[in-house]
Amino acid sequence: MTIPLTQVRTEETLNELRERTALASKFAWYMVSGITSMVFREKGEAALNEIWRRLLSSEQKERFLEALDKLEIAGNPPAVTAALYHYFSNAIGGLNMQVVVESPKKAWIRYMAPWGSYPGMAALTVPPSVRRTILSTWHPRNGEFLNCPRLGWVATKFVAEGHPYDEGYFFEYDHDLRPEERFRVEHVEHSPEFIPEKTPKLNPQTWPEARILKGGYNYSVDYVRHVISIVYSLFGAYESCNIITKAMRLLGAQFTGELANATGHKGTDPKSIADMFGAIFAAFRNPVQITAQDDTATLTLSRLVPFTSEADPELRAAVFEFFIMAVRQRNGHLSITRSFDEAALSERWIIKDEGEWLW
Repeated sequence: MTIPLTQVRTEETLNELRERTALASKFAWYMVSGITSMVFREKGEAALNEIWRRLLSSEQKERFLEALDKLEIAGNPPAVTAALYHYFSNAIGGLNMQVVVESPKKAWIRYMAPWGSYPGMAALTVPPSVRRTILSTWHPRNGEFLNCPRLGWVATKFVAEGHPYDEGYFFEYDHDLRPEERFRVEHVEHSPEFIPEKTPKLNPQTWPEARILKGGYNYSVDYVRHVISIVYSLFGAYESCNIITKAMRLLGAQFTGELANATGHKGTDPKSIADMFGAIFAAFRNPVQITAQDDTATLTLSRLVPFTSEADPELRAAVFEFFIMAVRQRNGHLSITRSFDEAALSERWIIKDEGEWLW
């Protein structure tokens, strides 16, 4: 795949949109998974749970009510509305979901493996408490946001505890619930079958494929920005930069080859590596220009390193560590330097072949 590098196009073909959003989502979820995994490694299980608790709380405040009208589900009973929200929104975000509306007062949802976060073997290292945190932070508060104090959430299965999927149901009781009653865990061995043909669908007129792809892109980008901001607020400048630096270095070492294949830029010369970086930034709608001369390639971003809204330049430098590692991983003869112009909100990266092994 080759994405235009001199500018981000305002008009895309559907196939270009598919490729761009797929690359952006891949890189974004690597960042979310890598940074939160590094929090677990460096700070422990309690800190990882706190990250996810804050992350989901912030996402809910920004997304939930506004999305009900966009998804055209606001007129349903509360339990059905809540289930359809999670089904549609997470499916748009790229997760494999199932939903079963058992009655107007009871609706099931399932998050099918594999997880969007913690891909591959990483899922085996995540403490079971994290999935319980994830499924007990947002879901029980839906009744509060829907002005239905009778609505509760019951979690019935967890992948991390040996089940085939994460599962639960929303239930509207015949009495108001106290806050501590809105969530409970109840193991259910047999639950209703998901039948795709009977499942509610998004309106294809208001939700064509292009809108779904753009929604999935926004979903992944929001999670990256939020997780970096939460890490920064929890641990402060020094510790958050240390965590993100380590995460980005390991992501660079582990996934640069895969990203080179995904972008179509598999060469190890300065221009090819700059083109790979340019494709990643273009996937995030970040305008970029690339020039090459002799053994040097220059990449100019018209905005600063994306993925974070924090102003701290040290935090942006921590994110840049991915690209330092990627250059070293691809070619030990190459160096990369970065300079930026705060007034112009631009960056310039120079990748140069030094003519000798540097490491």
